[in-house]
Amino acid sequence: MKRQLAFTPAGIDALENGRIADPQTPGLTIEALPSGRKKWVYRRRVAGSSKTFWRNLGHYPTCNIAAARELAAALNDQIEAGIDPHEAEHEEALRTSMTVAFAHELYMEAVREGRASRAKRINKPRTIAAKLAIYQCDIAPKLAQRLILDIVEADLTKLVLAKSKASRVRANRLAGELKVFFGWAASLRGCEIGLPSNPAARLGDLKFAETPRERILTIEEIGWLLKALIHEERVYQRGVLLLLLTAARLSEVIDAKSSELQSDIWTIPAQRVKNSQAHRIPLGPWGWSLFQSNNEWVLPSSRSDGQFHQKTWCKVRDRLLARMSEFAGRPVEHWIPHDLRRTVRSNTKRLKIDYDTAEAMLNHVKKGLERTYDRYEMEEEKREAFLKWENEVAEIARKNGVASMLGAPVEDDVNTPAPVIPKWRSRRIARGRPRPTRRALRPV
Repeated sequence: MKRQLAFTPAGIDALENGRIADPQTPGLTIEALPSGRKKWVYRRRVAGSSKTFWRNLGHYPTCNIAAARELAAALNDQIEAGIDPHEAEHEEALRTSMTVAFAHELYMEAVREGRASRAKRINKPRTIAAKLAIYQCDIAPKLAQRLILDIVEADLTKLVLAKSKASRVRANRLAGELKVFFGWAASLRGCEIGLPSNPAARLGDLKFAETPRERILTIEEIGWLLKALIHEERVYQRGVLLLLLTAARLSEVIDAKSSELQSDIWTIPAQRVKNSQAHRIPLGPWGWSLFQSNNEWVLPSSRSDGQFHQKTWCKVRDRLLARMSEFAGRPVEHWIPHDLRRTVRSNTKRLKIDYDTAEAMLNHVKKGLERTYDRYEMEEEKREAFLKWENEVAEIARKNGVASMLGAPVEDDVNTPAPVIPKWRSRRIARGRPRPTRRALRPV
């Protein structure tokens, strides 16, 4: 009968093959290898499951009996509690590597693929850019290198309250984005983050009151604006005038491409429109002439041979506002490019343009069942309305003596619609070839 070796240093030294179990520590054994070396092995079933956990704890005598028992005792605490040490270590490794910056990269990938929202909707480039701007300006400087599992509600509250001191509107946008980001990380959509709860769930309680913008430019202020425009470069003149004549958003104008103009219709693609519905704008003679460009972009930047950044147009606005104040002899109230859109809509009633046509001019969506069943585009009605508004602006330009400098049509031909250009001639103009003089476009 083979003699049982004792679990002592002498017994382990005498072990030539097989293994010896530690009588004091469950799961701990020492095994003899064919090479003659001896290693510690821990093997035990996880309580409450069918999983068997095992691990090499090192070689003897580098790891002595006391050290092996200490390692095995720590594993026994987890095993007896029903915790798989492998899973616990994986979670700990994930926890120590899952920073807010890394989690946000995963979140933005989900945003671009349409996996970040319950609606599974792919976001537009402008929405993605806005999310990145909020993260880079307001979130990353304070939280980027922190572990996302360590973030608590107090951290986010402090962030929003600090932002509110500079801008309450921006603080509201920050709170909204934090709710979406951390909500995704705590949902099954962001299960790779492993966030147990959403620390931003109550940030809606911090929402600050916002005063809706009501600024519109009066007829007198439009005159000052047109007078101020003559001191700007032609590309800036065209951009501001297109904003004023078409009631389009700033991003829709500065991102416009020459290929979007067919005949006298400017079609803004759905992916560039806020409500995801393509917008067809019939241009009058003045608007049509302003839209002409020999470049891919309607408003090309000479520095980058591409499109302008929105900040450039804010600087243009500041210069115009300063000149308008000089003409007025007093400070003119601050305005933004979007106020021109509100200005156009506010003047439609004065020009006797009906409600439905005025809403169609701004591409506002219809409500309820009307949105589903009424698919009439109102193109002819919009053509007449835009031409009426263009004539109004041209008349203001003439009264202020700047019509010819801004390329406004002659007074006798203001009701003449924009010329219908065959496709082959449109391509010729796009290539920079001279086009014939048109009476409707002849300046005063």
